[in-house]
Amino acid sequence: MNAKFSGFLVVVGLALIVLAMSAFTVDEREHALKLKFGEIVKADYEPGLHFKVPVVNNVLKFSDQVLTFSPDPEDILTSEKKPASVDFFVKYRITDPLEYYISTRGIREEAEKRLLVIIMAAIRTEFAKRTMQEVISLERNELMRDMMSEASLLADDLGIS
Repeated sequence: MNAKFSGFLVVVGLALIVLAMSAFTVDEREHALKLKFGEIVKADYEPGLHFKVPVVNNVLKFSDQVLTFSPDPEDILTSEKKPASVDFFVKYRITDPLEYYISTRGIREEAEKRLLVIIMAAIRTEFAKRTMQEVISLERNELMRDMMSEASLLADDLGIS
């Protein structure tokens, strides 16, 4: 009887472990992707409790919140060839987790590195069109709008807005 009971406890324990490895939750502030041996199986999870096959499936989660990164200041030349030290920050949100994973493999540092290239190209382009006086004057809102529209189009390819 004691051996049967011990065997029963072992089976129940293993079943609980498999069940715990099979369940995952998606928070309302997250996107989730289910992968099967590295291939995307499903990308549009609603918040709540979901299940997967342990070991075969893997779940990656990405934040749905606004993320921020602040790179080091950059020296940019204006149309007059005067250097301007530009200090900036970038706020972004992952809008398409499938595209985000495909383009960056889900690595936040990779996404920010690629986003920085896009933002810097937009900043350089817009600063090169303006004089130093125009950059620091009332045209600043126009400068920001032009940079954002140019960068937003390219960031969409990363699954980011």
